[in-house]
Amino acid sequence: PRNPLFAAAVGSPVQWVFDRTAVSGLTGGQYLAVSVSAADRWIDTPTAELRGVYLAALERLFPAARRARVTDFFVTRERHATFRQSPGSGALRPASATRLPGLFLAGAWTDTGWPDTMEGAVRSGLTAARLVRRHLDRVRSGEVSGR
Repeated sequence: PRNPLFAAAVGSPVQWVFDRTAVSGLTGGQYLAVSVSAADRWIDTPTAELRGVYLAALERLFPAARRARVTDFFVTRERHATFRQSPGSGALRPASATRLPGLFLAGAWTDTGWPDTMEGAVRSGLTAARLVRRHLDRVRSGEVSGR
């Protein structure tokens, strides 16, 4: 699309860009949010320096941004937003299927084969939904009890 709601970048300090204009209620201009995971390199960098780095990166990604007049630039820092697994922690993550018939787990914290991230949460939800559907099909066919 010409004006995407979000974009991902590779080889740039900008990892994700979200267009927050509509959801913020802004009626003029554009509100972009840049999200960076595992930002150890940037976490203590002064906002003025980040402004220079990220605006330049946005201009490389979106040439039309070179003509933009930036009226505000702010930084929020979430030091613990990115989960980092340690060796052996995967063994602590439960599967979506449980011992109780009809009870299934979903969440980024389950054993998805992916880190505890938004992507892992989506995979977990899909797995749990498939298990529920399979269980309901078996209940309908009389193969198992609905309990």
